Amino acid sequence: MKNLNNQEEINADNQMVNIKNRLKKIFNHDLNLSVETCPIKDILSAASDKWSILIILFLGGNEVLRFGELKNIVKGISSKILTERLKRLERDGYLIRKLFAEVPVRVEYKLSKFGLSYLEKLLVISEWAQDEMNIILRSRVEYDDRSQ
Repeated sequence: MKNLNNQEEINADNQMVNIKNRLKKIFNHDLNLSVETCPIKDILSAASDKWSILIILFLGGNEVLRFGELKNIVKGISSKILTERLKRLERDGYLIRKLFAEVPVRVEYKLSKFGLSYLEKLLVISEWAQDEMNIILRSRVEYDDRSQ
């Protein structure tokens, strides 16, 4: 049993070393870089808010969606926010907007190759969250019980 605990500690230590090395690479070897000068803050913030993530996930589950279809699928999002997020995601290359010269005008959205690449990463973290949901829910209950 003691050997198993030592091996777990060694694995955890190795994992932390690996994580620190990866973080140093991301932050140009300066782990104390301020938030204002973080090189990836702007990039990640544009596609990692709750609405953008849901838009990308739903577009990934459908080949093409129109604005109204997205609005119905992404429950609770306003037309204004949906429009803003779609423009930002298009600007950053996550999705492709196709306009049809019809009356009324028809607009379709689909993920770009880059967007599909990002979707793969989102699926990994989404699957992790689903697998670990019980731990999170249990932690919330324990925290709430301690806080009362």
